Amino acid sequence: MEDEQAVSREELITLIMRQLSAYGYSDLSQEIAAHTKVPVAAVGSSRLEELVALGLRSEGPAAASDADMRSVSESGGIDVSREHHVLAQAPQYIVWYKTKHKGAATTAEFSRDGRYVATGSTDASLKLIEVDKVRSPAAGSARREDKPVIRTLYHHEAEITGLAFHPNGLVLASCSADHTIKLFDLSVAYGKHSFQSFRDNYAYRSIAFHPSGDYLVAGGDACEVRLYNVRTGRAYLLGAGDSPDLARHSDTITRVCYSANGSLIGSASRDGSIKIWYGVSGKCVRTISRAHGGKAVTGVVFSRNSKYILSTGLDSRVRMWEAASGKLVQTYEGAVLDTASVQAVYSHDEALVMAPDSKSSEVVSWDAVTGTLVARGADHKQRITWIAASPTTPALMTCSVDECVRFWCSDSM
Repeated sequence: MEDEQAVSREELITLIMRQLSAYGYSDLSQEIAAHTKVPVAAVGSSRLEELVALGLRSEGPAAASDADMRSVSESGGIDVSREHHVLAQAPQYIVWYKTKHKGAATTAEFSRDGRYVATGSTDASLKLIEVDKVRSPAAGSARREDKPVIRTLYHHEAEITGLAFHPNGLVLASCSADHTIKLFDLSVAYGKHSFQSFRDNYAYRSIAFHPSGDYLVAGGDACEVRLYNVRTGRAYLLGAGDSPDLARHSDTITRVCYSANGSLIGSASRDGSIKIWYGVSGKCVRTISRAHGGKAVTGVVFSRNSKYILSTGLDSRVRMWEAASGKLVQTYEGAVLDTASVQAVYSHDEALVMAPDSKSSEVVSWDAVTGTLVARGADHKQRITWIAASPTTPALMTCSVDECVRFWCSDSM
């Protein structure tokens, strides 16, 4: 039995090389390949880190309890239980860059290192923007060769509904109303078409990569949350072994997300509920019913420490919940949130919660801990359809029905 379960020398060395590449040590990975004669792992992955974490947890007592969920939370990040809190100040955002699609701009996503931001549109195109080429208005016009849009991608046949960067930053995934998810290799010069795709009988609305990059979670106009193995293409349904009342939402999925360490998956639905799933087993461990008074939940995102989950609903409220208990810890009010794709986000430092007001066409900012509305800004002439916050700097990308995407940054940068 032990021989059957043993990992071969080549498999283990490949896992080590992929983990080193994920940490940014690609040169060291290549040296190991040269010394061991094992083919170099081209794409970084945190699979080894995940397996070690699972092994360490399996050595302790196993119990499917709220304590298990608390254990996945990492230190640091937002914590509403801190006694002393200074009210956050929202930056004064100004437009540093604007570009245009040929249809309403629908979605945007930053890479995890903040180097790139991608946008999508009803015209079925994607734009890839290199953030370092976005210049302050005070710096003057950029040279033609320094234009921020470095790639325009085509391969969908309908509206782009969601985007996700692979953790290595070299692959961009997009989902669409054309019932497909497509993966684009950004390392290929001038490549405009995808190298891999997944198809379903329903439109996709949201996707997210596991931190290892090996899995992609997806939700859409079906009631089930799907999980894809990126390397094999095999699809799984979350909660397949659960009872019917736990295994699925009762209406379409509006948003899916992973926690920062991949231990949890969150999903939101038009049925008014939020579900939290174990990332490894796919088991539903918590359902927050009527999270927004029975109205559709249109957005969901974990805090970086995985302690909280932020939801957006068509009751025009943003709410923050304790992931381990499902307890409501804060409500954010004062914006009109009445569109099917609206989602609130955390700022780069999680000091603020931000959402687009569909009535005033402004970005509304609240202090994340107290729920105090602290600013309105980044105003548009037409409705904002999406906002994405940079993970590294006080910057935003906004999408609008006016077909434009705008990169906003603090005037102090």
